[in-house]
Amino acid sequence: MRQFHQEGLIYYKFDCFDDHAVDHAIFSRVGGNSKGAFTSLNLGGTNGDDPRDVLANHEKLFRVFGRSYASRFDVWQVHGKTIVFSDAPRPPEKKHSPADGIFTDKPEVTLVMRFADCVPLVFHDPIRKVVGIVHGGWQGTMLRIGAEAVEAVQRHYGSRACDLRVGLGPSICGNCYQVGEDVRRQFLKEWGKEAEPFFNQTENGLFLDLWGANIFTLRQAGVEQIENPRICTAENLQEWYSYRKEKGVTGRFAVVIALKGNG
Repeated sequence: MRQFHQEGLIYYKFDCFDDHAVDHAIFSRVGGNSKGAFTSLNLGGTNGDDPRDVLANHEKLFRVFGRSYASRFDVWQVHGKTIVFSDAPRPPEKKHSPADGIFTDKPEVTLVMRFADCVPLVFHDPIRKVVGIVHGGWQGTMLRIGAEAVEAVQRHYGSRACDLRVGLGPSICGNCYQVGEDVRRQFLKEWGKEAEPFFNQTENGLFLDLWGANIFTLRQAGVEQIENPRICTAENLQEWYSYRKEKGVTGRFAVVIALKGNG
């Protein structure tokens, strides 16, 4: 993963994506207008931040990204496994659809998702020319949303799993993500014994490895090209928001991706 600096913003790009085919960036929390607990490039609009600062942050992000703010398509992330496909940007007056995966094959659409510990799964199919973002919290991971996304792009676009490239964005690591016994029980109910390797019981509590679980799901679905830079949000608060580490009062950073073309 490569780091970039522009207009005070810090953002990252995956090595596995072709810069000639895809515009993409994972923007850190650095360089925005938000203050206090939301310092500073908060892209979340429902967590108590000043809406004027959030809008200014969005506008700056899109300016640096080099695409029109009007090209964006985003959804209301609900910790499920619904995947939606976009042929056009979301009009400002249209309500967000509830979903946790978004894909497009249209260069005029810029996909955007927001995160603060959950795993961003960022997709590119260079053969069918498709891009997407998936939101993998513990519920979505338990529901195998990575595999759900692979199956969805196979049906909708004719993609092949072996052609897909998937990057895991900054998210909470297995050493920091403490969960309750109820989470393990639910995983065991859904996954059986396959869930056991992703839980680690220590003297400090029970911990869940979301990275490992999502990679396992993707591999089961046939994905071969996976990049995991292993950047933990909870361990790097200077660059990332962490809902868990900051006890729920924090912002959201953004993952954006679009096919090269008009936007």
